[in-house]
Amino acid sequence: MPALFGLSLIGIFCLIGMALRRWIPAFRTNMVPAFVIAGFLGAIAMNVGLSGVFEGVDHQLFTMLTAQLFTLSFISIGLTPPPPSTKDDGGRTQRVLLRGAWAMGLTWTLVFSIQALVGVGVVSATGSAGGMDPIYGFMVPFAFAQGPGQAVTFAGIFEQQGWTDAVDVGLAFASAGFAAAFLVGVPLAKWGMSKGLATHSMGISDSVGKGYFRDEEETESMGTETTFSGSIDTLTVHFALMGVSYVLAHGLAWIFGHLPGFVGDTISGMMFMNGLIAAYVVRWVMRRIRVEHLLDRQLQAKITGFTTDFVVVASFMAVQAAVVAAWAVPIAVTAVVVIIITVVLCFLIGQRYGSDHDFERTMGMYGTLTGTTPTGLALVRILDPRMRTTTMAEMGLMNLPELLYIPAMLTISAAFAGELGLMPALGVMAALTAGYFVIMLVTRSFGRRTWTLQGTTAEDSTSATQSAPTTTA
Repeated sequence: MPALFGLSLIGIFCLIGMALRRWIPAFRTNMVPAFVIAGFLGAIAMNVGLSGVFEGVDHQLFTMLTAQLFTLSFISIGLTPPPPSTKDDGGRTQRVLLRGAWAMGLTWTLVFSIQALVGVGVVSATGSAGGMDPIYGFMVPFAFAQGPGQAVTFAGIFEQQGWTDAVDVGLAFASAGFAAAFLVGVPLAKWGMSKGLATHSMGISDSVGKGYFRDEEETESMGTETTFSGSIDTLTVHFALMGVSYVLAHGLAWIFGHLPGFVGDTISGMMFMNGLIAAYVVRWVMRRIRVEHLLDRQLQAKITGFTTDFVVVASFMAVQAAVVAAWAVPIAVTAVVVIIITVVLCFLIGQRYGSDHDFERTMGMYGTLTGTTPTGLALVRILDPRMRTTTMAEMGLMNLPELLYIPAMLTISAAFAGELGLMPALGVMAALTAGYFVIMLVTRSFGRRTWTLQGTTAEDSTSATQSAPTTTA
Protein backbone atom coordinates (compact mmCIF):
# COMPACT_ATOMS: atom_id res chain seq x y z
CA MET A 1 0.00 0.00 0.00
CA PRO A 2 2.70 2.63 0.84
CA ALA A 3 4.42 1.94 -2.48
CA LEU A 4 1.21 2.62 -4.39
CA PHE A 5 0.68 5.85 -2.47
CA GLY A 6 4.26 6.82 -3.26
CA LEU A 7 3.85 6.12 -6.99
CA SER A 8 0.57 8.04 -6.96
CA LEU A 9 2.25 11.07 -5.39
CA ILE A 10 4.97 10.94 -8.05
CA GLY A 11 2.25 10.95 -10.71
CA ILE A 12 0.46 13.89 -9.09
CA PHE A 13 3.64 15.96 -8.99
CA CYS A 14 4.35 15.06 -12.64
CA LEU A 15 0.95 16.47 -13.65
CA ILE A 16 1.60 19.62 -11.63
CA GLY A 17 4.99 19.88 -13.35
CA MET A 18 3.27 19.68 -16.75
CA ALA A 19 0.89 22.50 -15.80
CA LEU A 20 3.69 24.72 -14.50
CA ARG A 21 5.76 24.24 -17.65
CA ARG A 22 2.70 25.18 -19.69
CA TRP A 23 2.01 28.39 -17.79
CA ILE A 24 5.42 29.66 -16.64
CA PRO A 25 7.43 31.21 -19.51
CA ALA A 26 10.82 30.66 -17.85
CA PHE A 27 10.25 26.90 -17.77
CA ARG A 28 9.18 26.86 -21.43
CA THR A 29 12.10 29.01 -22.56
CA ASN A 30 14.67 26.89 -20.76
CA MET A 31 12.97 23.62 -21.77
CA VAL A 32 12.92 22.44 -18.15
CA PRO A 33 11.33 18.96 -18.20
CA ALA A 34 8.08 18.55 -16.29
CA PHE A 35 9.57 15.63 -14.35
CA VAL A 36 12.42 17.83 -13.07
CA ILE A 37 9.90 20.46 -11.94
CA ALA A 38 7.92 17.64 -10.31
CA GLY A 39 11.04 16.42 -8.54
CA PHE A 40 11.81 19.79 -7.00
CA LEU A 41 8.19 20.25 -5.92
CA GLY A 42 8.14 16.77 -4.43
CA ALA A 43 11.37 17.38 -2.54
CA ILE A 44 9.99 20.60 -1.07
CA ALA A 45 6.72 18.93 -0.10
CA MET A 46 8.46 15.97 1.55
CA ASN A 47 10.64 18.28 3.62
CA VAL A 48 7.90 20.63 4.82
CA GLY A 49 5.43 18.08 6.12
CA LEU A 50 4.25 15.60 3.47
CA SER A 51 6.54 12.87 4.77
CA GLY A 52 4.58 10.68 7.14
CA VAL A 53 1.14 12.04 6.25
CA PHE A 54 0.39 8.65 4.71
CA GLU A 55 1.58 5.70 6.74
CA GLY A 56 4.89 4.44 5.41
CA VAL A 57 5.22 7.19 2.81
CA ASP A 58 8.52 8.75 3.83
CA HIS A 59 12.02 9.43 2.52
CA GLN A 60 13.01 5.78 2.92
CA LEU A 61 10.12 4.70 0.69
CA PHE A 62 11.22 6.99 -2.12
CA THR A 63 14.81 5.82 -1.73
CA MET A 64 13.54 2.26 -2.23
CA LEU A 65 11.39 3.30 -5.21
CA THR A 66 14.37 5.06 -6.79
CA ALA A 67 16.49 1.91 -6.59
CA GLN A 68 13.75 -0.43 -7.85
CA LEU A 69 12.59 1.81 -10.70
CA PHE A 70 16.19 2.32 -11.74
CA THR A 71 16.70 -1.43 -11.95
CA LEU A 72 13.53 -1.72 -14.04
CA SER A 73 14.75 1.03 -16.37
CA PHE A 74 17.94 -0.94 -17.07
CA ILE A 75 15.92 -4.11 -17.60
CA SER A 76 13.79 -2.21 -20.11
CA ILE A 77 16.91 -0.96 -21.89
CA GLY A 78 18.23 -4.51 -22.11
CA LEU A 79 14.95 -5.80 -23.53
CA THR A 80 14.80 -3.09 -26.21
CA PRO A 81 15.64 -4.57 -29.64
CA PRO A 82 18.40 -2.79 -31.60
CA PRO A 83 17.52 -0.29 -34.35
CA PRO A 84 17.31 -1.53 -37.93
CA SER A 85 20.70 -1.41 -39.65
CA THR A 86 21.37 0.75 -42.68
CA LYS A 87 22.55 -1.62 -45.39
CA ASP A 88 22.71 0.48 -48.56
CA ASP A 89 25.66 2.77 -47.80
CA GLY A 90 28.58 0.35 -47.90
CA GLY A 91 28.83 0.24 -44.11
CA ARG A 92 29.62 3.95 -43.78
CA THR A 93 26.90 4.51 -41.18
CA GLN A 94 28.16 1.63 -39.07
CA ARG A 95 31.74 2.91 -39.18
CA VAL A 96 30.73 6.40 -38.08
CA LEU A 97 28.39 5.02 -35.44
CA LEU A 98 30.99 2.68 -33.93
CA ARG A 99 33.72 5.33 -34.01
CA GLY A 100 31.43 7.86 -32.33
CA ALA A 101 30.24 5.37 -29.71
CA TRP A 102 33.83 4.41 -28.86
CA ALA A 103 35.00 8.03 -28.53
CA MET A 104 31.98 9.09 -26.49
CA GLY A 105 32.21 6.06 -24.22
CA LEU A 106 35.86 6.81 -23.49
CA THR A 107 34.97 10.46 -22.86
CA TRP A 108 32.39 9.38 -20.30
CA THR A 109 34.92 7.09 -18.59
CA LEU A 110 37.61 9.77 -18.51
CA VAL A 111 35.27 12.43 -17.09
CA PHE A 112 33.87 9.95 -14.55
CA SER A 113 37.33 9.50 -13.04
CA ILE A 114 38.08 13.24 -13.17
CA GLN A 115 34.81 14.03 -11.38
CA ALA A 116 35.84 11.61 -8.62
CA LEU A 117 39.22 13.31 -8.17
CA VAL A 118 37.69 16.79 -8.21
CA GLY A 119 34.95 15.73 -5.80
CA VAL A 120 37.40 14.47 -3.19
CA GLY A 121 39.62 17.52 -3.63
CA VAL A 122 36.84 20.10 -3.20
CA VAL A 123 35.17 18.29 -0.29
CA SER A 124 38.57 18.01 1.39
CA ALA A 125 39.07 21.76 1.03
CA THR A 126 35.57 22.85 2.08
CA GLY A 127 34.10 20.10 4.25
CA SER A 128 36.35 20.17 7.30
CA ALA A 129 34.30 22.80 9.16
CA GLY A 130 31.12 20.73 8.96
CA GLY A 131 32.86 17.43 9.58
CA MET A 132 32.27 16.05 6.08
CA ASP A 133 34.79 13.32 5.31
CA PRO A 134 36.61 13.85 1.97
CA ILE A 135 35.69 10.32 0.92
CA TYR A 136 32.13 11.50 0.29
CA GLY A 137 33.57 13.35 -2.70
CA PHE A 138 33.83 9.95 -4.37
CA MET A 139 30.01 10.01 -4.54
CA VAL A 140 30.14 12.77 -7.17
CA PRO A 141 30.68 10.64 -10.32
CA PHE A 142 27.98 8.16 -9.31
CA ALA A 143 25.54 11.06 -8.97
CA PHE A 144 26.65 13.17 -11.95
CA ALA A 145 27.93 10.69 -14.53
CA GLN A 146 25.48 7.92 -13.63
CA GLY A 147 22.43 9.62 -12.17
CA PRO A 148 20.22 9.25 -9.09
CA GLY A 149 19.50 5.55 -9.53
CA GLN A 150 23.12 4.49 -9.40
CA ALA A 151 23.86 7.09 -6.73
CA VAL A 152 21.28 5.37 -4.52
CA THR A 153 22.54 1.90 -5.46
CA PHE A 154 26.16 2.55 -4.60
CA ALA A 155 25.38 4.81 -1.64
CA GLY A 156 23.23 2.03 -0.19
CA ILE A 157 26.21 -0.32 -0.44
CA PHE A 158 28.47 2.26 1.19
CA GLU A 159 25.99 2.84 4.02
CA GLN A 160 26.06 -0.89 4.76
CA GLN A 161 29.83 -0.48 5.10
CA GLY A 162 29.39 2.19 7.77
CA TRP A 163 29.23 5.48 5.85
CA THR A 164 26.05 7.04 7.20
CA ASP A 165 24.06 9.54 5.11
CA ALA A 166 25.79 8.43 1.89
CA VAL A 167 22.39 8.10 0.20
CA ASP A 168 21.39 11.67 1.05
CA VAL A 169 24.74 13.02 -0.10
CA GLY A 170 24.49 11.10 -3.37
CA LEU A 171 20.94 12.28 -3.99
CA ALA A 172 21.90 15.88 -3.25
CA PHE A 173 24.68 15.72 -5.82
CA ALA A 174 22.34 13.99 -8.31
CA SER A 175 19.70 16.70 -7.87
CA ALA A 176 22.29 19.40 -8.54
CA GLY A 177 23.44 17.52 -11.62
CA PHE A 178 19.94 17.19 -13.05
CA ALA A 179 19.28 20.89 -12.49
CA ALA A 180 22.53 21.77 -14.27
CA ALA A 181 21.80 19.38 -17.13
CA PHE A 182 18.87 21.52 -18.25
CA LEU A 183 19.42 24.95 -16.71
CA VAL A 184 22.92 25.04 -18.24
CA GLY A 185 22.50 22.53 -21.06
CA VAL A 186 19.46 24.07 -22.77
CA PRO A 187 20.98 27.58 -23.05
CA LEU A 188 24.19 25.99 -24.40
CA ALA A 189 22.19 24.01 -26.96
CA LYS A 190 20.28 27.10 -28.09
CA TRP A 191 23.54 29.07 -28.28
CA GLY A 192 24.98 26.35 -30.53
CA MET A 193 21.92 26.56 -32.78
CA SER A 194 22.39 30.33 -33.09
CA LYS A 195 26.04 29.76 -34.12
CA GLY A 196 25.13 27.20 -36.74
CA LEU A 197 26.85 24.37 -34.88
CA ALA A 198 23.82 22.06 -34.96
CA THR A 199 23.66 20.81 -38.53
CA HIS A 200 20.06 19.56 -38.47
CA SER A 201 18.33 21.78 -35.92
CA MET A 202 14.81 23.16 -36.22
CA GLY A 203 13.02 25.97 -34.49
CA ILE A 204 11.48 25.13 -31.13
CA SER A 205 7.73 25.05 -31.76
CA ASP A 206 5.11 26.37 -29.40
CA SER A 207 3.97 22.84 -28.58
CA VAL A 208 7.49 21.68 -27.80
CA GLY A 209 7.93 24.66 -25.49
CA LYS A 210 4.67 23.91 -23.66
CA GLY A 211 5.57 20.24 -23.42
CA TYR A 212 2.55 18.62 -25.09
CA PHE A 213 1.03 18.40 -28.57
CA ARG A 214 -2.26 19.61 -29.97
CA ASP A 215 -4.75 17.11 -31.41
CA GLU A 216 -3.60 17.58 -35.00
CA GLU A 217 0.05 17.14 -34.01
CA GLU A 218 -0.39 13.78 -32.28
CA THR A 219 0.92 11.68 -35.17
CA GLU A 220 3.64 9.48 -33.63
CA SER A 221 2.72 5.94 -32.63
CA MET A 222 3.83 4.53 -29.28
CA GLY A 223 4.39 1.10 -30.79
CA THR A 224 2.95 -1.84 -32.69
CA GLU A 225 0.66 -4.58 -31.45
CA THR A 226 2.59 -7.87 -31.36
CA THR A 227 -0.11 -10.02 -29.72
CA PHE A 228 -3.86 -10.50 -30.10
CA SER A 229 -5.42 -8.48 -27.28
CA GLY A 230 -8.24 -11.00 -26.98
CA SER A 231 -5.62 -13.43 -25.68
CA ILE A 232 -3.14 -11.17 -23.94
CA ASP A 233 -2.28 -7.51 -24.35
CA THR A 234 1.03 -6.51 -25.90
CA LEU A 235 1.86 -4.27 -22.93
CA THR A 236 1.18 -7.19 -20.58
CA VAL A 237 3.76 -9.30 -22.42
CA HIS A 238 6.37 -6.55 -22.16
CA PHE A 239 5.83 -6.10 -18.43
CA ALA A 240 5.80 -9.88 -17.92
CA LEU A 241 9.21 -10.18 -19.60
CA MET A 242 10.49 -7.39 -17.36
CA GLY A 243 9.24 -9.41 -14.38
CA VAL A 244 11.11 -12.51 -15.58
CA SER A 245 14.26 -10.42 -15.98
CA TYR A 246 13.80 -8.91 -12.50
CA VAL A 247 13.61 -12.35 -10.87
CA LEU A 248 16.62 -13.53 -12.87
CA ALA A 249 18.53 -10.41 -11.80
CA HIS A 250 18.06 -11.34 -8.15
CA GLY A 251 19.37 -14.81 -8.96
CA LEU A 252 22.49 -13.27 -10.48
CA ALA A 253 22.89 -11.05 -7.41
CA TRP A 254 22.80 -14.14 -5.20
CA ILE A 255 25.50 -15.80 -7.32
CA PHE A 256 27.73 -12.71 -7.36
CA GLY A 257 27.27 -12.38 -3.60
CA HIS A 258 29.46 -15.46 -3.17
CA LEU A 259 32.49 -13.65 -4.59
CA PRO A 260 35.01 -12.89 -1.84
CA GLY A 261 35.37 -9.57 -0.03
CA PHE A 262 33.97 -6.22 -1.07
CA VAL A 263 33.92 -7.26 -4.74
CA GLY A 264 31.07 -9.70 -4.09
CA ASP A 265 29.13 -7.18 -2.00
CA THR A 266 29.60 -4.48 -4.63
CA ILE A 267 28.68 -6.48 -7.73
CA SER A 268 25.81 -8.22 -5.92
CA GLY A 269 24.43 -4.82 -4.93
CA MET A 270 24.62 -3.46 -8.49
CA MET A 271 21.07 -4.54 -9.28
CA PHE A 272 20.85 -2.26 -12.31
CA MET A 273 23.74 -4.14 -13.94
CA ASN A 274 22.33 -7.52 -12.89
CA GLY A 275 19.01 -6.45 -14.41
CA LEU A 276 20.67 -5.40 -17.66
CA ILE A 277 22.49 -8.74 -17.94
CA ALA A 278 19.31 -10.64 -17.13
CA ALA A 279 17.39 -8.72 -19.81
CA TYR A 280 20.07 -9.51 -22.39
CA VAL A 281 19.79 -13.18 -21.47
CA VAL A 282 15.99 -13.11 -21.81
CA ARG A 283 16.21 -11.40 -25.20
CA TRP A 284 18.88 -13.89 -26.34
CA VAL A 285 16.63 -16.80 -25.40
CA MET A 286 13.72 -15.20 -27.23
CA ARG A 287 15.88 -14.77 -30.31
CA ARG A 288 16.99 -18.41 -30.15
CA ILE A 289 13.39 -19.67 -30.00
CA ARG A 290 12.37 -17.11 -32.65
CA VAL A 291 9.92 -15.03 -30.63
CA GLU A 292 11.96 -11.84 -30.23
CA HIS A 293 9.51 -10.15 -32.62
CA LEU A 294 7.04 -10.04 -29.72
CA LEU A 295 9.14 -7.20 -28.31
CA ASP A 296 8.27 -3.88 -29.92
CA ARG A 297 11.24 -1.48 -29.85
CA GLN A 298 9.20 1.71 -29.67
CA LEU A 299 6.86 0.47 -26.95
CA GLN A 300 9.78 -0.79 -24.87
CA ALA A 301 11.49 2.59 -25.27
CA LYS A 302 8.36 4.29 -23.91
CA ILE A 303 8.44 1.99 -20.88
CA THR A 304 12.07 3.03 -20.35
CA GLY A 305 11.00 6.67 -20.54
CA PHE A 306 8.28 6.12 -17.95
CA THR A 307 10.66 4.46 -15.47
CA THR A 308 13.27 7.18 -16.04
CA ASP A 309 10.79 9.99 -15.36
CA PHE A 310 9.59 8.34 -12.17
CA VAL A 311 13.17 7.58 -11.04
CA VAL A 312 14.08 11.26 -11.21
CA VAL A 313 11.03 12.42 -9.25
CA ALA A 314 11.45 9.66 -6.64
CA SER A 315 15.12 10.52 -6.17
CA PHE A 316 14.32 14.18 -5.48
CA MET A 317 11.61 13.20 -3.00
CA ALA A 318 14.06 10.93 -1.17
CA VAL A 319 16.41 13.80 -0.26
CA GLN A 320 16.29 14.74 3.41
CA ALA A 321 17.10 18.44 3.63
CA ALA A 322 17.88 18.25 7.34
CA VAL A 323 20.72 15.81 6.69
CA VAL A 324 22.09 17.65 3.67
CA ALA A 325 21.88 21.07 5.36
CA ALA A 326 24.77 20.29 7.71
CA TRP A 327 27.03 19.82 4.70
CA ALA A 328 25.33 22.32 2.40
CA VAL A 329 28.45 24.40 1.74
CA PRO A 330 30.83 21.62 0.63
CA ILE A 331 28.04 19.93 -1.38
CA ALA A 332 27.09 23.18 -3.15
CA VAL A 333 30.68 24.26 -3.85
CA THR A 334 31.61 20.80 -5.07
CA ALA A 335 28.59 20.67 -7.37
CA VAL A 336 29.38 24.07 -8.91
CA VAL A 337 33.05 23.20 -9.49
CA VAL A 338 32.20 19.83 -11.00
CA ILE A 339 29.59 21.39 -13.31
CA ILE A 340 32.09 23.95 -14.60
CA ILE A 341 34.81 21.36 -15.16
CA THR A 342 32.35 19.00 -16.88
CA VAL A 343 31.26 21.75 -19.30
CA VAL A 344 34.88 22.62 -20.11
CA LEU A 345 35.92 18.99 -20.64
CA CYS A 346 32.89 18.20 -22.80
CA PHE A 347 33.54 21.23 -24.99
CA LEU A 348 37.30 20.67 -25.30
CA ILE A 349 36.92 17.01 -26.25
CA GLY A 350 33.67 17.42 -28.17
CA GLN A 351 35.29 19.82 -30.63
CA ARG A 352 37.60 17.05 -31.81
CA TYR A 353 35.44 13.98 -32.41
CA GLY A 354 35.82 14.41 -36.16
CA SER A 355 32.33 14.47 -37.70
CA ASP A 356 29.75 16.94 -38.93
CA HIS A 357 27.63 16.40 -35.81
CA ASP A 358 30.24 16.92 -33.10
CA PHE A 359 28.19 19.59 -31.34
CA GLU A 360 25.28 17.19 -31.01
CA ARG A 361 27.70 14.64 -29.54
CA THR A 362 29.09 17.28 -27.17
CA MET A 363 25.69 18.21 -25.78
CA GLY A 364 24.72 14.55 -25.50
CA MET A 365 27.85 13.91 -23.45
CA TYR A 366 27.23 16.93 -21.22
CA GLY A 367 23.65 15.85 -20.50
CA THR A 368 24.76 12.30 -19.76
CA LEU A 369 27.63 13.41 -17.50
CA THR A 370 25.34 15.58 -15.38
CA GLY A 371 22.21 13.43 -15.41
CA THR A 372 21.59 10.17 -17.24
CA THR A 373 21.68 8.95 -20.83
CA PRO A 374 18.01 9.99 -21.34
CA THR A 375 18.99 13.47 -20.14
CA GLY A 376 21.69 13.62 -22.79
CA LEU A 377 19.24 12.34 -25.40
CA ALA A 378 16.80 15.09 -24.42
CA LEU A 379 19.43 17.73 -25.21
CA VAL A 380 20.29 16.03 -28.50
CA ARG A 381 16.60 16.06 -29.49
CA ILE A 382 16.64 19.86 -29.23
CA LEU A 383 19.48 19.95 -31.77
CA ASP A 384 18.47 16.99 -33.95
CA PRO A 385 14.69 16.51 -33.59
CA ARG A 386 14.37 14.52 -36.82
CA MET A 387 17.26 12.20 -35.87
CA ARG A 388 19.25 13.02 -39.01
CA THR A 389 22.56 12.17 -37.32
CA THR A 390 23.82 8.98 -35.69
CA THR A 391 24.23 10.69 -32.31
CA MET A 392 21.37 8.94 -30.53
CA ALA A 393 22.41 5.51 -31.75
CA GLU A 394 25.99 6.26 -30.71
CA MET A 395 24.82 7.14 -27.22
CA GLY A 396 23.15 3.76 -26.95
CA LEU A 397 26.26 1.85 -28.05
CA MET A 398 28.66 3.90 -25.92
CA ASN A 399 27.59 1.82 -22.91
CA LEU A 400 30.01 -0.88 -24.09
CA PRO A 401 33.27 1.16 -23.90
CA GLU A 402 31.93 2.73 -20.70
CA LEU A 403 32.56 -0.64 -19.05
CA LEU A 404 36.21 0.45 -18.85
CA TYR A 405 35.11 2.43 -15.81
CA ILE A 406 34.85 -0.77 -13.75
CA PRO A 407 38.43 -0.50 -12.35
CA ALA A 408 37.61 3.06 -11.21
CA MET A 409 34.33 1.91 -9.66
CA LEU A 410 36.05 -0.95 -7.82
CA THR A 411 38.76 1.43 -6.57
CA ILE A 412 36.14 3.76 -5.07
CA SER A 413 34.27 0.79 -3.62
CA ALA A 414 37.50 -0.49 -2.05
CA ALA A 415 38.05 2.92 -0.43
CA PHE A 416 34.55 2.95 1.10
CA ALA A 417 34.97 -0.67 2.23
CA GLY A 418 38.21 0.20 4.04
CA GLU A 419 40.24 -2.13 1.82
CA LEU A 420 42.16 0.83 0.38
CA GLY A 421 43.14 4.09 2.08
CA LEU A 422 41.96 7.41 0.69
CA MET A 423 45.39 8.54 -0.56
CA PRO A 424 46.22 5.22 -2.27
CA ALA A 425 42.74 5.29 -3.83
CA LEU A 426 43.37 8.78 -5.17
CA GLY A 427 46.68 7.57 -6.59
CA VAL A 428 45.00 4.68 -8.37
CA MET A 429 42.27 6.99 -9.69
CA ALA A 430 44.89 9.42 -11.00
CA ALA A 431 46.70 6.56 -12.76
CA LEU A 432 43.43 5.31 -14.26
CA THR A 433 42.61 8.83 -15.47
CA ALA A 434 45.96 9.04 -17.22
CA GLY A 435 45.40 5.58 -18.66
CA TYR A 436 41.99 6.50 -20.07
CA PHE A 437 43.49 9.58 -21.71
CA VAL A 438 46.29 7.52 -23.25
CA ILE A 439 43.74 5.05 -24.64
CA MET A 440 41.91 7.96 -26.28
CA LEU A 441 45.17 9.15 -27.84
CA VAL A 442 46.25 5.71 -29.03
CA THR A 443 42.85 4.93 -30.56
CA ARG A 444 42.66 8.41 -32.13
CA SER A 445 39.39 9.15 -30.44
CA PHE A 446 39.84 12.84 -31.09
CA GLY A 447 41.81 14.93 -33.57
CA ARG A 448 41.43 18.31 -35.24
CA ARG A 449 38.69 20.69 -34.21
CA THR A 450 35.48 20.66 -36.22
CA TRP A 451 33.91 23.63 -34.44
CA THR A 452 34.89 26.48 -32.15
CA LEU A 453 33.08 28.87 -29.86
CA GLN A 454 32.85 31.26 -32.79
CA GLY A 455 31.19 28.72 -35.08
CA THR A 456 32.17 25.99 -37.52
CA THR A 457 35.75 25.75 -38.78
CA ALA A 458 37.28 25.45 -42.21
CA GLU A 459 38.05 21.83 -41.45
CA ASP A 460 34.34 20.95 -41.55
CA SER A 461 34.46 20.20 -45.25
CA THR A 462 37.05 17.51 -44.54
CA SER A 463 35.46 16.04 -41.44
CA ALA A 464 32.02 16.02 -43.02
CA THR A 465 33.13 13.17 -45.24
CA GLN A 466 33.01 11.02 -42.12
CA SER A 467 29.38 11.87 -41.44
CA ALA A 468 26.59 9.41 -41.84
CA PRO A 469 23.15 9.62 -43.48
CA THR A 470 19.87 9.61 -41.64
CA THR A 471 19.62 6.99 -38.92
CA THR A 472 16.50 5.42 -37.48
CA ALA A 473 17.81 5.20 -33.95
